This record gives sequence, C-alpha cells and structure tokens, in this order.
Amino acid sequence: MKHAIVWGPAVLALCVATACAALSPVGAKGDGLADSLRINQIQVMGTHNSYKLAIPDPIMKLIAERSADSALTLDYSHRSIAEQLDAGARQVELDPVYDPDGAFADPMGARMLAAQGVVVPVSDPVAMKKPGIKVLHAADIDYRSSCLTLVDCLSQVKAWSDANRGHTPILIMINPKHGPISWPGATPVKPFGKDALNQLDADILSVFPRERIVIPDEVRGTHATLREGAMGGGWPMLGEARGKVLFVIDDAPQRWAPYVEGHPSLKGRMAFVNAHNAPDAPEAAIFVSNEPVKDFELIKQRVAAGFIVRTRADADTREARTGDTSRRDKAFASGAQYVTTDYIWPDERFGTGYTAKLPGDAAARCNPVNASEGC
Repeated sequence: MKHAIVWGPAVLALCVATACAALSPVGAKGDGLADSLRINQIQVMGTHNSYKLAIPDPIMKLIAERSADSALTLDYSHRSIAEQLDAGARQVELDPVYDPDGAFADPMGARMLAAQGVVVPVSDPVAMKKPGIKVLHAADIDYRSSCLTLVDCLSQVKAWSDANRGHTPILIMINPKHGPISWPGATPVKPFGKDALNQLDADILSVFPRERIVIPDEVRGTHATLREGAMGGGWPMLGEARGKVLFVIDDAPQRWAPYVEGHPSLKGRMAFVNAHNAPDAPEAAIFVSNEPVKDFELIKQRVAAGFIVRTRADADTREARTGDTSRRDKAFASGAQYVTTDYIWPDERFGTGYTAKLPGDAAARCNPVNASEGC
C-alpha cells in the first residue's frame, strides 16, 4: 500500500508564509523570489548522482553475491538531467573519471556475464574509447550514465539553461573518482590529479561562457580571501545570478589542493571546493555536509555565517524503503541552500511514497535560517 507524504506544521513553518505564497510552480521559468536576495539566502532541491541509470539486473545479482548491502545502496536511478531540472532540481551531481586512454569501453561486469552467455547493456564503445573525462559511478559494475562524458553532461545542463534563462542558479557538484572497485581484475582508475583538474576547467569553459558562471573571483571581490568574501556579503544577488551555474569540487582537501596551487583563494579558477574539512581555509565558501542530523547545528552556523551548504535528504535508499522523513526534515530545517535527493519522484517498487521536495513543490524558497525578515 502506498502512503502519501504529508508535510507537518514543523516543516511548513520553516517557510515564511508570504514568501511561500509567492513561489511559482516548479515548472515555471521563474521562482517567485525577489531579485534582491543573495543566492545564499535561498533554498532549493538537487539530485544525487544525477546521471546514474539503473544497473542491469544480472550485474546487480553479481554485486549482491559479493555484498547484499552494496546492492541495496546502488539500487536507484534517475531520469534525464533535463527532466530533473524541469521537476525543480537546481543542483546536479556528476562523478568524473579521468580517462586519457579510453579505458572504460569494455566493463568487467559485462565481460563476466558474457562468459556465461548473458548479454547486458554497455555504454557506447565508440564514445568510451575516446580520451576525455568520463562520468560514471563505479567502473565495471555501475557504469551506465545518461551522459557519458563531462562535456556531454554539462551540455545537457547548458541546453536546459538556454531554454529557461530565468532559472535559479544551478549548482553542479563535481565528485571526482580516484580508484577502481575492489574486485580482482577491475579496470584501473587514474587518480583525479592536477592534469585532470586543469582539464576540468577547460571542459567547463568549452561549454559555458565565463559570464554564465558564478566564479570564486566574483565572490571574493575586494576581500583578501574567498572565505572573507563569502562571509562579507560577496555572493551575487539572485537577479544577477539567474540563468547561471556554479561549480564545487566535492573532494577532500588533500585531493583539491592541486587545484589551489598557483590560484590562492581560487583566483582564476572556475569552481569552488568543498571546505567541510577545511573550514578555516582561505578557499572556504561552500561546504558539502551530508549528515543533516548529526551536523544540524553546524550547518545552521555555517549558513548563518554566510557560507553555502549542500546536504542530503536521503542516502543509500534507506529512506525510500522505510518512508522515514526525519533526515529530510532536518535537512530542510538546517538552512542548507542545496538539499539533495535520489527521490524527486518516489520509487514505486518500495511502496512508501517517499519523496523529497520543497513544500508546495516550489522551485525555490526563502532560506529558513538566513533570509531577511519578511522575505
């Protein structure tokens, strides 16, 4: 039996009534919010691993034979990026894999099954043999993507943005992959080092003109550091940022350190970096804090201080299977500007009706923590 998710008073109270009433429907180009708000004073939804297609059943069986828990956590997928954006998502997440050799055209999982006479879908081998940054979740087993390369994924966002120029700025999460799966004989994955990070900027600029990107230089402004700029009101007004995108490299500080070398406070770079484990770094402006229950007060503090935070309403299919909304509700209440889900649409297989959307299916709302009074 399916159960509808009902928003309780505690959640609805987070949105100022006058602002909620003014919000446009998700499908509208606008969001109903005042252009005078700064982009860190709003709250929107996003999607996790936005490119991910379903794993073929025979490969899922292989995974479950090795780890039933892993199979459960990987058992989700998304519609096209354009459909997600149409439904109100204003953050997408991509997992780039540095691939100068075209190494991922023949995934091991498909080869293992072919030896048993079982044929499963594989990504376009012509495209996958070409060098470039690919987008996939786990090489060899969870490789199916609605956009095979970083440029392809960004081009899909750009096409939607071109057709909806009044949209709230879209945060594009870049979550680099650094190693292969643990199975014997797995395809090697090169670390996403300095060459890959430089290629990342080049790929971004091959799709988006600089004037369509909110970049660290803009937020830093005349401040000595990006961190000071974020805390000092450096985020652009919503009216200036409509139709734009911004990027964040979601990785550990030691992984994004090469991106900062020669670029203090990300001077001249196209992307921000995840400062969750480096809150005092000069580059701190965006925090990826994925545990809204455990880090609830910390997220609120960072939002109130002027930073942008991304968190997750659900993870590993748990909430979708149980219908538990406590994590989702904490995520919204935390004030995190970008709240990510795997379930803009419920997964009918689970029968819980679980989904994560802003109240009223709004495309955006005033931030419950730091928006100005009367927003």
